[in-house]
Amino acid sequence: MDAEPAAAPPAASLPDPEETDWAAYYRYTLGREPRPLFLRGLEAMAAAGVRPGTAVDVGFGDGTETMALLEAGWRVTAIDSADAAAEVLDPRVPEAARGRLTVLVAPAGDVEPPPLDLLYSAYVLSYLEPDAFARLWARVRAALRPGGFIVVNIFGDRHAWASEPDTTFLPRAEVERLLEGLEIVELGELEEDGSSFVGPTHWHVFDIVARRPA
Repeated sequence: MDAEPAAAPPAASLPDPEETDWAAYYRYTLGREPRPLFLRGLEAMAAAGVRPGTAVDVGFGDGTETMALLEAGWRVTAIDSADAAAEVLDPRVPEAARGRLTVLVAPAGDVEPPPLDLLYSAYVLSYLEPDAFARLWARVRAALRPGGFIVVNIFGDRHAWASEPDTTFLPRAEVERLLEGLEIVELGELEEDGSSFVGPTHWHVFDIVARRPA
């Protein structure tokens, strides 16, 4: 499991997301290493012989993982609902990679993903309301090519923020149901007290690396 759960939780977890300076926050986090789950997903794909193809990064935030994918030769659709994310990412993208990047500033539940070889999302999907979560998940499952991977975190129902309205925090049985028909490479579960961007909290998180059978 990741040792640093949600160093940057989505805006929905903040006391007043409308007043949060996300551009300043994203600039503050620039230079961090890619998240451990992302790296484990890349390792699993390499072991499976998956070559760089089309990736979708949902909630790309400061753009660290999007940049890592571009540098590895992937074509990336980067999605975030915050204008600040696009503003921070844009100057980092080299001219040679711009033709392989599509940035969408929109709620993830409203996006129709392209045919993809990788879905990556860290600490974001649970902040979709249930209908939007189900809609996005169904679209991703339909768009995922044979041999493609899903590498995501989903918050569990015992997380301290699980009572927030319009969110999708799931018990393990529901997470397993989402993965039916996929090859589960990793399904880790973390539950512990720890810190967050807004102070101490109780964490319940599922780390998922799953593959559509080839």
